[in-house]
Amino acid sequence: MTETVVFDLDGTLVDTLPDIAAAANAVLAAEGRRALSRDEVCRLIGSGGRVLMANAFRATGEPVSEARIDAAFAAYIAAHEADPVAGSAPFPGVHAALEALSERGTRLAVCTNKPGRLAEIVLETFELTKFFAGVVAGDTLPTRKPSPEPLVEAVARAGGAGRKAAMVGDSPIDAEAARAAAIPFVAVSFGYSPVPATQLGADAVIDGFEELAGALEGLG
Repeated sequence: MTETVVFDLDGTLVDTLPDIAAAANAVLAAEGRRALSRDEVCRLIGSGGRVLMANAFRATGEPVSEARIDAAFAAYIAAHEADPVAGSAPFPGVHAALEALSERGTRLAVCTNKPGRLAEIVLETFELTKFFAGVVAGDTLPTRKPSPEPLVEAVARAGGAGRKAAMVGDSPIDAEAARAAAIPFVAVSFGYSPVPATQLGADAVIDGFEELAGALEGLG
């Protein structure tokens, strides 16, 4: 039985795309750039806000200097923090799935590339904080996913070191981190991956959180 489960946040537990897109597009508008579509933002999410803004500049015109990207990232964080969850919502079945896992004694954690303060706001707003023994965010360690260190740290913070663990996520970055950490990976099909979930090399793919318990049991 899987004893520890680590979840990605954006595109896995919570649909945060509307607010990420709004913040990114606010910065692009101030820079005189066009807005990104939902599909474009989907393809850019996953590596953190700074990479998102760097890629957003590339997608909307000429690349810019590192200093300008730094300034854009700061503006993106400010815009996101000003209204972080206006359009966000947990995916259907999240609370019930986490409650069921908690009741059977599974240790739960979050591993996200989202900055810690924003991750905290999202988890608190949607009453998810209580389920997680540990949260490792994009600014918790010197490295971020797809490096395995954040995922390993999330397992440790949940008290799951040395126990059977799995990761649940939606992107190639999550899949790569899980492989690097030698942890089974469960992909959700409803997230923000630029490729179909069935092409992520996952040990299991779920179309909804009602399938999660069965997928975890099927890991053997």
